[in-house]
Amino acid sequence: MKVAETTLQELLGGAKQFRVPLFQRTYTWKERDLIQLWHDIMALYSDMRAADEQNATAARHFIGSFVLAATPSSATVPAFLVVDGQQRLTTLTILLAALREVAAMTDPVAFERITNSYLVNQYKQGDDHFKFVPTNADRVAYVSCIQGKHSGSARDLISKAYAFFLVQLSQSGPDDEPLDIVALEDAIVSRLAIVDITAQQDDNVHRIFESLNATGVGLTQADLLRNYLFMLMPNRANTVYDEVWVPMQDDLGVDRLEGLARVDLRRRGIAVRDDDVYRAQQTRLRPIEHSEAAIEDAVRDLAVRARHYKRILFPANEVHVGVRRHLEFLNRWRATIMHPLVMHMYSERDAGRLSADEMATALLNVESFLVRRFLVGASGKNLNNIVAALMTSLLAEETPILDVVRAQLSGARKNWASDEEVRIAAESRPLYYYGRAEQRRMILERLEEAFAHKEQGSLANLALSVEHVMPQTLSAEWIVELSELDSDPERTHRELVHTLGNLTLTGYNAELSNNPFERKQQIYGDSHLSLNKSLQQQTRWGRVEITKRAQELADLAISIWPAPDEVSEKSFGFDWSRMHAAIAAIPDGKWTTYGDLAALAGTSAQAVGVHIATNPALAKAYRVLTWDGQISEGFAWSDSTDSRNPREVLATEGVEFVDGKAAQAQRLGADALMEFLGWYDPDDDFSDAS
Repeated sequence: MKVAETTLQELLGGAKQFRVPLFQRTYTWKERDLIQLWHDIMALYSDMRAADEQNATAARHFIGSFVLAATPSSATVPAFLVVDGQQRLTTLTILLAALREVAAMTDPVAFERITNSYLVNQYKQGDDHFKFVPTNADRVAYVSCIQGKHSGSARDLISKAYAFFLVQLSQSGPDDEPLDIVALEDAIVSRLAIVDITAQQDDNVHRIFESLNATGVGLTQADLLRNYLFMLMPNRANTVYDEVWVPMQDDLGVDRLEGLARVDLRRRGIAVRDDDVYRAQQTRLRPIEHSEAAIEDAVRDLAVRARHYKRILFPANEVHVGVRRHLEFLNRWRATIMHPLVMHMYSERDAGRLSADEMATALLNVESFLVRRFLVGASGKNLNNIVAALMTSLLAEETPILDVVRAQLSGARKNWASDEEVRIAAESRPLYYYGRAEQRRMILERLEEAFAHKEQGSLANLALSVEHVMPQTLSAEWIVELSELDSDPERTHRELVHTLGNLTLTGYNAELSNNPFERKQQIYGDSHLSLNKSLQQQTRWGRVEITKRAQELADLAISIWPAPDEVSEKSFGFDWSRMHAAIAAIPDGKWTTYGDLAALAGTSAQAVGVHIATNPALAKAYRVLTWDGQISEGFAWSDSTDSRNPREVLATEGVEFVDGKAAQAQRLGADALMEFLGWYDPDDDFSDAS
């Protein structure tokens, strides 16, 4: 058996073939697995770019071992059975197939280069042509991806993986800048470290497979850290374990120790990936390995952080009302990225350098930062870098925490939206299409609480849901009502239905449904929520009324969540990445409209048309049509020499045309695009029937 560290470039280079043996499973990776791999690759991509800027050695990321078995074969290329690692190898080759499609938009030779380097044996035919051959059940879908013939509409797991990567590759990177596809290719093929374990012909391949997949529970990052710490305390291990570690473990819970160790690193300004906590802690503690007393102090310090971490996770233990209220909000928001900052605040509070009132004020600013970003639709991709820079500043400066928090989060490109930006977004942003259902509900709850009822209860404990006043699906009665107020009711509906001014909270969602406004008013009359009081006073509900309410709620939001310090430039630009991803994901035989994309992105159909016309990299833009299914008069291929008829191209892909118009049954509306892209959170409740 030969063992060597290698890369995909070396593994797949040259003429060879990897086959999945009969005793292996079919492809099983689902979206959660793909998300984790993409997260790791993006972390590696970020590390590489940072290394380039600092002239440092580029990072590497270990992706695991591939166990291969050399096998005699009638093939004209060396053949190997993939005993272990077939899920990763399948996924990585699918990723490369998707990457070459995106790379080819700007580099004409990229498609053939990537194909011949990593996916096929260029000069071999028949069974020997493909470098990787999956199980029979997966072969048709896999081969269609490798041959560039994938329609994007199939729903098997391989097709879903291919579509997933196309969507990710069309969006911006972790730094909120367009992905550098060349650098990303380098990260995948040259910087993912692999251990190649190749069994020889005399080795028992089935026995190797059985031993690799034997039942057992591996050590967690927390297990490794615990073992490491107590091995360094030969004289004090038993005492420290009984006095410190066991009580900490019992109080916090075994399953939370890894999270504690991760947050402890990040509060110290140490960047760490989720799967690298033990190694990073080991590196931090290495200078004191020789001192048993120093290691004991480190364990006792971790126990102190455990008490802080428990307060973060379970805010009911916090005695200060203001701090508790904001911690509860951050927990419901799932703002785990802010845990290192909160832990640092607790450390400063313990040391007497931060009062509970000051901590509450600082947390209010953090809450405002998150909420205002949400209201304007800012991307969350750069939050890791923002919080890391904030922690570095807090550790380096003696300035009061609140001043550092405000100064750092208010900086350019941090996207803490100004009052003006919040007001503009309230009128135009499709709030209902952003984030999780719980987050949208939380914003409306905070707005409701701002009315300061004397009998105010906990809205979080009520069975309230977000409701559209003007319903998501217009009934004939609503079309008549809107026509009396607006010459273009479809446009009013498309542009405003998901905006803040048209949303409210209710416990009567099923009763409200898509009833006419007059009937809805009667139901709102039974509501005890102030958000609904003003709706009872309206005699009609159209563009003017929705816009006016949006501004009223924006002003209320501005009064709740403080504005950032002034910055020298506009805090954020329009984020087209959602629209780019949507266009990239439109499968063969489907089409969408400029208006649908506008609703998804939070802009106008005209702006979408202009953006598409000036961005030749949007290769599937011909699948975007006018509202009635026609090719836009202004459509042109990015290649001026391309003489194809876009309607004929669509027809070849399966779109049906009647009287020159694409079939509406094949149209993907904004809601369908969201669902197709998988942007609805699994925990979302989209039961709003209105």
